[in-house]
Amino acid sequence: MNQKICYLLGALRDGTFDVRQGKNYELRIYQDDGKWLDFVSKILEQNFGLKPHKIGKLLRLSNKKVVGKILKISEYVKPQKMWFTPSCIKGSSQEKIWWYVSGFWDAEGGLPENPTMQTQNYVSFDQKNKESLEFVRNFLISDGFRPTNLTYTGNVWQFRLTRKESVRKFIERIHCFHGGKLARLKKLYACVP
Repeated sequence: MNQKICYLLGALRDGTFDVRQGKNYELRIYQDDGKWLDFVSKILEQNFGLKPHKIGKLLRLSNKKVVGKILKISEYVKPQKMWFTPSCIKGSSQEKIWWYVSGFWDAEGGLPENPTMQTQNYVSFDQKNKESLEFVRNFLISDGFRPTNLTYTGNVWQFRLTRKESVRKFIERIHCFHGGKLARLKKLYACVP
């Protein structure tokens, strides 16, 4: 399993599968950032030999064999709140887990809209599945980060990195390919000396 597949497995937190045995095998990823969708599309094409269709803010891949492979690797379960961290990620190297965390954050992470106007700067992870966030949080702790506690914020679980040293280190370590978030990360980096 290469780094880009690890990234893809994290990015799939922003996706959904529509599988009806004998009828439909489809992966869909909806995202406002079209360049990020292009990046994910390229990963799919390079690793599975099939280029997805991009329609506006939607990336669609319809192929029984390819979707079946991705389902197997990701261990996807519906509803998403029951979808745990894939076993292949849990047993990966620290470097590959960073790629997974990067895809996860590009899909489900957050930071202030305008970091230069904030009194408290942070990066956050949000997800319906508690176990997947516990995995990411525990991984970050094992790498020297000090995240907040995991809390339930209405519809999703969330934790944040709020300490300046953790935010700075996170920005230095993350592989961000989401254009809008990358621009804000650069501004945030300047705010956390």
